[in-house]
Amino acid sequence: MRVTDRMTYDRAAVDASAARTRADEALTLASTGLKLRSPGDAPADAGLVTINDGLAARAAAIGSGAQAASDELSATDAALNDVTNGLARAREIAVQMSNSSYTAQQRADAAGEVQGLLSSLIASLNTQVSGRYVMGGTLDGTPPFGPTGAYAGDANVRQVEVAPGVLQAASVRADVAFKGVGGGTDTLTALSQLVTDLQANNQPGVQSALTALDAGTSQVAAARQQVGTSMAVFDSAVTINKAAHDQAVTRNSHLTDADPIEANTQLALAQRALEASLTATASSFKFTLLNYLK
Repeated sequence: MRVTDRMTYDRAAVDASAARTRADEALTLASTGLKLRSPGDAPADAGLVTINDGLAARAAAIGSGAQAASDELSATDAALNDVTNGLARAREIAVQMSNSSYTAQQRADAAGEVQGLLSSLIASLNTQVSGRYVMGGTLDGTPPFGPTGAYAGDANVRQVEVAPGVLQAASVRADVAFKGVGGGTDTLTALSQLVTDLQANNQPGVQSALTALDAGTSQVAAARQQVGTSMAVFDSAVTINKAAHDQAVTRNSHLTDADPIEANTQLALAQRALEASLTATASSFKFTLLNYLK
């Protein structure tokens, strides 16, 4: 087949158009930094991006929930520490006032201190975090303990997700730890009774309070142990889910983001190819025109 001047020119024009297209694509890649701008660019990679987006969002949500639970448990632990200190002071008073050398007035004065300790303990047990009472089970909208120590919460333990489908306790049974539900000691009632016995100058009653106070202290210690275990789990969950989120984001970055050095190299090569193609097209046109002028 004879190659005509027209065919030569058309071929050069097609090559120049292709070179321009490649140069435009390289320029877009270098300027946006994205190699995946729409699902049509790479359907398989686009599907992976969607999956990774879901994984990142799920990990972020779980991590956020775990952090909130850890913060609430930290506040719970601080409240339990206050209760432990208060019970220790009440025990000191009971030991002291069970001695027969103290007078009725001295016991009455001590009753005032114990009453203050009881009020302080109840205030600690009504601790709030972000407007939520942390010791009322799932009834977290109202104070779980009344002025006399009556419990108004429920017997539920809140659960928070630490991994997909895995739940961890995020609260303690305050009715068990402080009211003795399930066979334990009602510590708050014991404190109220100690106040009454001190006011009545009832030395044997003051001495008998020691047993209840010791049992109550043990119950609070058990609750703090549960809190510490849950806090460790939630803190680990925060770390693990942050890593999972970051890994998903990194995977997507590899799928969607262009390497800047490679992108600029491709742009330079594409621009040189375009220049060469345009030069060839122009030379072809000149050659053809000269043929007609001869």
